[in-house]
Amino acid sequence: MKFPDDFFRTGQPSGGEGFATVAAAHPIPPGGNNGALNNYTPDPTSADFSSVCLLYTNFVNKTIKGLYPSPTGVLREALNRNLNFLYEFIDSIDCPQVFPYGQ
Repeated sequence: MKFPDDFFRTGQPSGGEGFATVAAAHPIPPGGNNGALNNYTPDPTSADFSSVCLLYTNFVNKTIKGLYPSPTGVLREALNRNLNFLYEFIDSIDCPQVFPYGQ
């Protein structure tokens, strides 16, 4: 893959610094479009970044489980391993670990 001639990578790693400031200035409740243009609908059952436990739980139970309803073999092992890595990353919050495919 060739980058444009004037493309330069950042000189330092970047992260989420300043996210809270931007989110506070432009609050958008979690939700999504429902199959048409300009029809964003807030979802009161969805999480935002102020409720990280609900964000984690919904991601595992809705997104991952929805994409992989009944994995087997190597895929199941990889999903369990990666979901464990995700939980270790957010382990600093008071949130029980979710095991959609067993332990």
